[in-house]
Amino acid sequence: MKTMIVSDFAILRPTLIQLAGICAVIALAMGYATGSVASGAAAIAAMTPFMLLFSLAAIDEQGGWERFRLTLPITRRQVVFGRYATLGIIALGTIAFALALSFGVLAVLALLPAAIVPEGLAPAENPPAAIIGGVVGGVCVIMVGMAVALPLIMRFGMTKATRIVPAVVVIFLALGVGFFGSGIQPTGVLADFVQWLDVDSNYLVAAALIMLAATAIYIVSALVAAKLYERRAF
Repeated sequence: MKTMIVSDFAILRPTLIQLAGICAVIALAMGYATGSVASGAAAIAAMTPFMLLFSLAAIDEQGGWERFRLTLPITRRQVVFGRYATLGIIALGTIAFALALSFGVLAVLALLPAAIVPEGLAPAENPPAAIIGGVVGGVCVIMVGMAVALPLIMRFGMTKATRIVPAVVVIFLALGVGFFGSGIQPTGVLADFVQWLDVDSNYLVAAALIMLAATAIYIVSALVAAKLYERRAF
């Protein structure tokens, strides 16, 4: 598994350097457009792992690297678990990068005259808890998305999976829009939970619980993907 992780990061090294600059620009642009540093941080936290997932999958199919890798002294399960570990490390690194960038921007804004700082970007309007919650929440959403996409990529390959993954995502989005857009108001325990989120910084506690749930889903996905990849014919 270590071999797989080292290989993945060696492949991604040039991309990571370029992506860091792109993410900084996107975070600043979205933060200015939306008037919230937290929204820019959440955007790069959500986008980075998913982009690198498809970058790795595409590289696997180029030049027959995926087939060649299986001739090395590495099992298929190690390939799968190594890929999941790589993306898990990237997700954690993205959280650290997004938080460092956000708090760095806030530190710079705090040094500027208040008159030239947009109201929504003022440090007082962007509490640390909101930024942390947004970043962690964005990464959790993408972890669940990767948990859906990775087994399909491992089973069918990048080319076929790119036709299946969007369909699965659209189905879930349609179900979500149908439910939340139907005018249904939260009641009972759900209503109490929504009210609880608005108290102090309870959404940080919720973010931690969501992270645990997303991690559990990610681990189950890895076990499923390993079974599918072992049965895949090349």
